[in-house]
Amino acid sequence: MTVFWLAATVLTIVALAIIVLPLWKQRQSKSVTQTELNKTLYKDRLVEIEQENQQGLAEDSDVLVSELQHNLLDDIPEETAKEQSHVSAWVAIPGVVFIIALSIGMYASLGGSKQVQDWQDIVQQMPELSNKVLLGEGGEVTEQDLSNFALGLRTKLHNDPSDTRGWFLLAKVGQALNRLDIMMDAAEQAYMRDSNSANIVAVYVQSLFYSGEPNQAARAERILVLALQKDSSQLELWSLYAFMALEQQQFQLAIDRWQTMQGLVDVDSERYQMLAQSIEFAKGQIAAQQQAEPAEVVSVDPVVPNGPSYSITVDVKDGLAVPDSSFLFVFAKSVNGPPMPLAAKKVAHPRFPVTVNLSDSDSMMEGLKLSQQGDFYITARLSYDNNVQTTDGDWEGKSSAISQGGDSPIQLVIDTQL
Repeated sequence: MTVFWLAATVLTIVALAIIVLPLWKQRQSKSVTQTELNKTLYKDRLVEIEQENQQGLAEDSDVLVSELQHNLLDDIPEETAKEQSHVSAWVAIPGVVFIIALSIGMYASLGGSKQVQDWQDIVQQMPELSNKVLLGEGGEVTEQDLSNFALGLRTKLHNDPSDTRGWFLLAKVGQALNRLDIMMDAAEQAYMRDSNSANIVAVYVQSLFYSGEPNQAARAERILVLALQKDSSQLELWSLYAFMALEQQQFQLAIDRWQTMQGLVDVDSERYQMLAQSIEFAKGQIAAQQQAEPAEVVSVDPVVPNGPSYSITVDVKDGLAVPDSSFLFVFAKSVNGPPMPLAAKKVAHPRFPVTVNLSDSDSMMEGLKLSQQGDFYITARLSYDNNVQTTDGDWEGKSSAISQGGDSPIQLVIDTQL
């Protein structure tokens, strides 16, 4: 606040100077001009008296010079005083009063001195607020306490944006306040600075998932999968992974993930029992869905492949964790032909090894058939978000060149991360 009031005072002085200085200069200019004029007339008259004296025209030159000097002294002070009195009384003082009144009035209507003072008070109280919010000291934490703590944190992070823990705490406070904007911005800042922390990953994934946007939800799942690939023992991340499936009513996926968590905890622990209850709940939801949707008998004519058909068995390298929500894309491309796929198939939630058949029936474009091209190769891509475009974190495997018309089974291993 001291800096603010100092700056306001300086600006007011500058505004006053803009009004007063031109008037002062004008006054000085008028005074100096009149004085110089009197001096010039005085000197000219002295020359005339001297010339008249030399010509014998002046009867008493000393008296004339004395009168001239007396007149010069009478003119200068009277004119200067008159100018000073006029400017000071009627222009300068009202202008100064107007500027001061205008400054005070504008600040009273547009300024926020109370808000600024409250903000400064909160910054000063941050040690006490931190102990209350983080350590539970000083009584129950209210929503106002959380709001004040968030404001203080944002001030601190403005001065020190490299504080990863501060960004994480701000994200958690935003979550507690149901402020998704604060939570998402702070979580992203924390994740940018430390993408290996399970706690930071969890709050960032939650912020993306809570946004309700499909693209953000897909990104959240991708980040979560990559984190679990690095460390599959993180129970908090597995719990969040199961919750995401439950929210999307993918109950079997939620069951699979809870069962994975059961393998990471003690059978006799309370958490194991809670996981068992969650699994039973999801099974009940599956049963309710099956009862609500009567079975329909659908007759499907078998698809007869057009042209040659190729059997492709796809597996993943040892140790590669495959999320239940992943997608497998298998497609054929010509070795020396067009860059677009000749034929493709998608398998949702694959269980490896997977065997698919590609033929002209799986053509991607009319008039572009697999049987019409020469040698080709097969690519199998494992995606976590149903996106056929190549994305960082996907896995891929490619075959060698395959001759057209061959009937040998094709074996393919996904072993390269993109």
